[in-house]
Amino acid sequence: MENTYVLKLTDGMNVLEELNKFVQSESIEYGLLVSASGSIKDFELVSTEPKGGMSRNLFRQSYEINSISGKVMFKNNKAEFNIRVSVSDTGFTSQAGQLIKGSVSGMLELGIRKVNTKNIIGA
Repeated sequence: MENTYVLKLTDGMNVLEELNKFVQSESIEYGLLVSASGSIKDFELVSTEPKGGMSRNLFRQSYEINSISGKVMFKNNKAEFNIRVSVSDTGFTSQAGQLIKGSVSGMLELGIRKVNTKNIIGA
């Protein structure tokens, strides 16, 4: 059985810490991030560069999350995340990459779908 949850976070909350608490409390062994509505600040992204390198950037101001994807896993008493976001500021400048850390700016709602691990098929 699969369930979809909405995790509501408020200003200043640490996104990954709150996800970690939520994954533990709901016993989510494997989940998919399916939606996001709201903004983040003081966040760090890692992204690939055109020539194959990696860049790591810290953003202090508030950015709206335009899209989110990724997975959350909890195994061996440890949560693991791989979260990709696309964000934009008030000037419509966009950034994208893997979310390493971040805080909620105002409000943030995350849609998380709990997946039955028996339904995961390796190819």
